[in-house]
Amino acid sequence: DKYINVVITIKKEKAVEKMNYSVTTKEFMLLAAKEPVEVLDLRDPDFIDSFDLPEGSNVTHIPLTQLPNRLDQLDRSKTYYLFTQFGGRSKTMAQFLRNEGFQVANVIGGTTAYKQYLAS
Repeated sequence: DKYINVVITIKKEKAVEKMNYSVTTKEFMLLAAKEPVEVLDLRDPDFIDSFDLPEGSNVTHIPLTQLPNRLDQLDRSKTYYLFTQFGGRSKTMAQFLRNEGFQVANVIGGTTAYKQYLAS
């Protein structure tokens, strides 16, 4: 019985951790409206176009393929919101960055979902 409770507790904690690693576009927008945010744009230079963020927010552009060699350009005391074109690759990179000691959250759907949200 004690063993079952421990397993259930661990599974719940892991589920909570996974949920906190990603945010929806709406959640991101609500947060960015309250306070400046740090955005890490992981798109390749060929796909980079500007996207409007609330005033005070900062965007750092580092292509996904270059990120492992450019970790020294990031600040471990900040929380970064990761964007790729559609959000799939940033989810994988979020796990990598967390393993490297960074505080990050993947923005589900990437810049495509973000732009659709702004247009709606």
